[in-house]
Amino acid sequence: MLHVQQGQCGLCSHFGEGHADSIVIRIRTSHEAKEDLIEDCGHPKHAPLHLKVTAVSKCDGFEPAKA
Repeated sequence: MLHVQQGQCGLCSHFGEGHADSIVIRIRTSHEAKEDLIEDCGHPKHAPLHLKVTAVSKCDGFEPAKA
């Protein structure tokens, strides 16, 4: 398991956007994610790129997920 810190994709509102399933919710509450987990990035600036990111990826467009 990887520790997810503030500013990383796993805690961003755009991580797995559009399907906030139990895996995404668990990451946001426990701050831990499996090493091989990959989700869509729904950030509006990146949407045309259809990015796939890990929970510990980062970008300048980080927006904290609502609790």
